[in-house]
Amino acid sequence: MATEYVLDADRIAHWRVDNHVPLKQLAREAGVNLSSLSHAIREGREVKMNFLLNLAEAMGEDPRDIVRPKDRANEKAEGR
Repeated sequence: MATEYVLDADRIAHWRVDNHVPLKQLAREAGVNLSSLSHAIREGREVKMNFLLNLAEAMGEDPRDIVRPKDRANEKAEGR
């Protein structure tokens, strides 16, 4: 089975603090919905490739640097 990836909440949070960028501003600059970005970060939701690419571009980061492997153990524990 292929590895699935989700946004790395810690890395994005550190970037936002280091760069003084509120979530609302990041969403606007990435051209994504604020609610969608918030849920994707907080809840580890999968995102579409264009969402990831737009977010990475707005951050000036490589897309591979703002994702992490999806944690299958938590998924099973939550009954998904």
